[in-house]
Amino acid sequence: MPVAARPSGGLTATQLKYLAALFMVVDHVGMLLDPLAACFGPWEIPRYLLRYLGRLAFPIFAYFAAQGCRKTHDYLGYLLRLGTFGAVTHAVAYLATGGTSGSVVATFFLAALAICLCRQLSTWGLKPLGVLAAMGLLLLACLLRVDYGWVGVLTVLAVYACGEDRRRQLLALAGCLLLYYAAGNLWTYWSPVLGTLGEGGAFFQAEAAARLPYFQRFYLPHTMLMAGCSLLSLPLLARYNGQRGNGSRWFFYWFYPGHLVVLYALSMLLS
Repeated sequence: MPVAARPSGGLTATQLKYLAALFMVVDHVGMLLDPLAACFGPWEIPRYLLRYLGRLAFPIFAYFAAQGCRKTHDYLGYLLRLGTFGAVTHAVAYLATGGTSGSVVATFFLAALAICLCRQLSTWGLKPLGVLAAMGLLLLACLLRVDYGWVGVLTVLAVYACGEDRRRQLLALAGCLLLYYAAGNLWTYWSPVLGTLGEGGAFFQAEAAARLPYFQRFYLPHTMLMAGCSLLSLPLLARYNGQRGNGSRWFFYWFYPGHLVVLYALSMLLS
């Protein structure tokens, strides 16, 4: 029986990850150097153009983190690489962001560990225990303040759970992105208002009225742009041709902490 030809055209995994690395650098330039601050005020949408473009990085890397969990021939080695670089880069990212966010590699390590535990416990007939272990790692992601938090870990798990069905993978990815940007951001902004319900209706109305103008002027369009730009990664991933492509897998492990150190040093010099 003849062997089917490998798909031609499209983008390889390596090419997509190089694009994601480029978007990541653009995002971190906007975050650490903020070059558009001289042209725009803090509540003007154009100031955050680089951050919007950077939203395309995470979905691509998360997609291939899930693919790595599915296709690697050495899961333990894959887990050790993610764990080692996750620990190192978490410290670097935490320092560079002033403690506001950790490493995305640490996010992917927790996701890969959750998948490993679920698979192993399922083979022992302990699937419910595997689900509990995964939920515990989602909580750990919040405590460690890894990049994208528990939703970041959930994103990799959701894509992995969809098997090889590309359409389902991209739908799961889109759902998690909307959960993070739309639902998560809206909850972050409006949850303090809900806390005033116990103080009476007048306090609730006053707090809501105080927050509404800023929400309409900046926060809502900012959130929609963040979510919309992250979803632009889906057409790129739809062009994935299933091939790994040429390139060193170690490049991306070293590039992440390397570029953060360089940008953080530049931000210190400029400040």
